[in-house]
Amino acid sequence: TESKYVKRKGSKTTILIMEKKMSEEAKTAKTGMNNPYLKGHQIEIKPLVLGTYVLKYSLPMKLVNDINEMYDNAKPIELTPWNDKLAGKIEEENNIDNLLTPEMNEIFMGCFSGYMQHALPTRKQWITVLNTAWINEMKDNEYNPFHTHSSAISEIGLSSVLMLKRPTNYGKEYSNNEINTNGHLELGGGSQDVLSIAQIRVDAQVGDFYVFPYTVTHGVYPFNSTNQKRRTLSYNCDLLRPVKDTEKDNG
Repeated sequence: TESKYVKRKGSKTTILIMEKKMSEEAKTAKTGMNNPYLKGHQIEIKPLVLGTYVLKYSLPMKLVNDINEMYDNAKPIELTPWNDKLAGKIEEENNIDNLLTPEMNEIFMGCFSGYMQHALPTRKQWITVLNTAWINEMKDNEYNPFHTHSSAISEIGLSSVLMLKRPTNYGKEYSNNEINTNGHLELGGGSQDVLSIAQIRVDAQVGDFYVFPYTVTHGVYPFNSTNQKRRTLSYNCDLLRPVKDTEKDNG
């Protein structure tokens, strides 16, 4: 098979294209039909993940609908403005600790506990304690800059984002239309290794619940051209270590 070489104009990178040969090699590698080591044996793959987990849950729509109804019907006196405690450039941000029912909190606690079981199954010393929940009611051209979380009790914990309501569309992408960004949630990891995943951008759907550590940077891009709101619930959960008997005695 004859190879052809293509050199990009204005670039030092020479690209080798071996169309037919590469296609044939790919088929052989995929099937393994000609490799004697693969006859009667299947190579198993088990990923061992380093770094930080982000867990995505799909919560019941009844829970989503009940929270939306609860928030829509709340009296102004029942909503505590939370803007001065948050990073968001969002006009309507309200604490809802006093509105959530025990049944609702049970679901959220289960998700936070589930995160610890999946992400850190060998580290059972952490106690999960629900901290604060709030609503972000985002309008067009508002946004949530990249930030991390903490609490007055602990700098170690889990935060979360539950999509409760979203616009039909997020408006015009001003450039690179093939890459959607408007209204998307983006999470960033600490590693910038070329073979690692440093950022995850998600188009969260109603009912999607993302859980991640306080230290994970995250933000939401603005959207435009709509009167519809993008409503999310965020919940912080502190991770505390149990007090040992020796510490109790010394205290």
